Amino acid sequence: MSARLTIAVPLLLACASTGPGLHGPVTAAAQERDVTTPEREPAAPPQIRLPALEVTGTRLPSTPLPASSVPAAVDVISGRELRETGATSLQDALRRLPGVTTADQQGNPFQMDLSFRGFQGSSVTGAPQGISVFVDGVRVNEPTVEEINFDLMPLDDIERLELNRGPGAVFGRNTLGGVLNIITKRGAEVREIVPEAEWGSFGRQKYRFRLGGVEGPADYYVAGTFFSEDGWRDASASRVGRLFTRVGLRAGGTDLAVSYQRAQNHIEQAGSLPASELDQHRTRNFTRGDFFEPLMNAVTVNLKQDLDERWALGATGFVRALDAEQFNVNLAGANTRSFTSTATLGGTLEATRQAPLAGRPNRLVAGAEYAYADARVRVFEETAEGARSLESDVRDGIHAAGGWLQDTLEVARSIVVPGDELVLTGGARFDLVHHAIGDRGADPDRPRAGGGHTFSRTTPRFGINYNPTSTVSIYFAYAEGFRAPSFLELTCASPATVCPGLQAGTAPDPPLKPVKARNYEVGVRAQPWPWLDARLSVYRTDVIDDIFSVAPTGTVGLFFQNVGDTRRQGVEVALRGKSRFLEPWVNYAYTEATFRDEVRLGTARLTADCAAPPCTQLVRKGSELPLVPRHRVNGGVDAHLTDWLTLSLSGAYVGRQWLRGDEANAERPLGDYVVLNALLSARVKALTAFVAVQNLLDTEYETFGTFAPNLRVEGAPVQRFLTPAPPIGVHGGVAWRF
Repeated sequence: MSARLTIAVPLLLACASTGPGLHGPVTAAAQERDVTTPEREPAAPPQIRLPALEVTGTRLPSTPLPASSVPAAVDVISGRELRETGATSLQDALRRLPGVTTADQQGNPFQMDLSFRGFQGSSVTGAPQGISVFVDGVRVNEPTVEEINFDLMPLDDIERLELNRGPGAVFGRNTLGGVLNIITKRGAEVREIVPEAEWGSFGRQKYRFRLGGVEGPADYYVAGTFFSEDGWRDASASRVGRLFTRVGLRAGGTDLAVSYQRAQNHIEQAGSLPASELDQHRTRNFTRGDFFEPLMNAVTVNLKQDLDERWALGATGFVRALDAEQFNVNLAGANTRSFTSTATLGGTLEATRQAPLAGRPNRLVAGAEYAYADARVRVFEETAEGARSLESDVRDGIHAAGGWLQDTLEVARSIVVPGDELVLTGGARFDLVHHAIGDRGADPDRPRAGGGHTFSRTTPRFGINYNPTSTVSIYFAYAEGFRAPSFLELTCASPATVCPGLQAGTAPDPPLKPVKARNYEVGVRAQPWPWLDARLSVYRTDVIDDIFSVAPTGTVGLFFQNVGDTRRQGVEVALRGKSRFLEPWVNYAYTEATFRDEVRLGTARLTADCAAPPCTQLVRKGSELPLVPRHRVNGGVDAHLTDWLTLSLSGAYVGRQWLRGDEANAERPLGDYVVLNALLSARVKALTAFVAVQNLLDTEYETFGTFAPNLRVEGAPVQRFLTPAPPIGVHGGVAWRF
């Protein structure tokens, strides 16, 4: 019986690699030499050294590369570090990374939007998506609008997470701002049986049980989680249930793993509040009754086969089914109830050759993938008495295929100074996406033009790493990204098929163009002292033919349209230290996200030439994209008070943000804010325990804002609608490892 480690550590990029290029990473243990001291002299205290960063850098789990051979900014976080933040959701845990922000437009912690470098991943239909998420090599962006249902992510069962910033050739479509690459847990050498429980503010309860171990060449891991919370606002409860199992076999050069995941949730959505009510009633729910209820089942098979000392083959096959119900209460007109059913299956094959090329260390990766998704969306109007009428019924068969090639070559050593090295990375990917859309809507007067849409693109990647010493790495990268228009964007792509409430009605004309991105980046990783890691990156991402929702004046509803070019550029700085008693860290991110063309977009706010919504707004070149703070600073310190007790303090400053619907930057933005958190964790033999305090100073602030008519006020004036952030909250938990 042994204790599970729960001492908190800083959730930050281990941002400096000291590994010697492609020869393999140097571990901290290998870097520290055994020193024989003279007789009777006291031995020197052990030197504190931060571990070297290793990056998978491929779609499927493979032999990792040292970060000194990767021309990109990458955050690598262990699952233990994620869980020890005390965060409820994956988005909340990732907020400690450089430049990562969240926006809570749904009013529930499990459905917060995640953004970095001016791109976002959201569960909301209609928001432009620019982030991809993979779990064990399988893309989990939903096929309807590439949205991300973060409540289905197995946070408690993550072994390792990599946040790759910028477009990546091997990850394919929709990777404009970056990709979250998640690898789940397997059974460990030491068998463990761990029951866990948490309780806290707002009726929080969490119960979890996991079992894992190894029997001969086989390993197994089984975990079940149930989470329940009433929520701090009216009608904002969450019920989350997950089952995750993974069994594996390691024999010789074969590594096989099969996983099954089931998630069934019920999430009530409090949404935003009019500013006139927010100051006095932050806990209210403006349209009580909204909820999201998904049921997901997924099976994934991962295989890695070492063919010889040079070649390795990886393969993944998957089947994933999601059935979700969404209910929205409308003060004006009938309520809406939608049913989304998606079934996705596919596979990926990836070959890796790690062997010298012309006498120099080299790693070549080649891969191909295919996936088919059957997506159906039905939307009903529903009266208060429960009578339903079909509004729309659309279906899409999506074929997605891709192939990629990427090579990493150490070109030379000792070029300028003895021991330096130059590493080149080059790659390209081809993507083909085909939509076959059909319309079964009940309205005979609505245009029906279901048909096929095909998009293809080749995206290159090139990078240089120059490593003057083993503790300093300088890189430059150029990469392109590609996002094909999604199913529901294509069904609402012209004024003839305006979509009320972003619902579906099919039309292929005028066709939407795919979104393209060109990313340029320069960065430095350094370890000036063994106890300090530092990272600096400067980037620019130019987006061509970006897609936004447009509302024609006098028409209720929206349609999607290419609006020209946008740009994201900025600077990211990260520092992390480590001593025997303290582990401090601090990050700063400057993000400038702007429109590069003059465009006219839809808005719910009133403008000078529009007295009743929906209106249009003239967005001039240089206007900033909404919900992207220019400045973000976060930091903290983990103090090891004793061998068994750790106190962690962290905080963040987030600058002002323009509201959604104010792309013209004409109204008052969201205010900046500072929020502090604390965590006390302890380990005593087999027992671990923690107490976490969120929003330590009980700060009142908002993370999302938009505009809408307030139908509860006479005349239905258009007001600012804001989503309040949670007040101070306390929760704690215990775990016992058998």
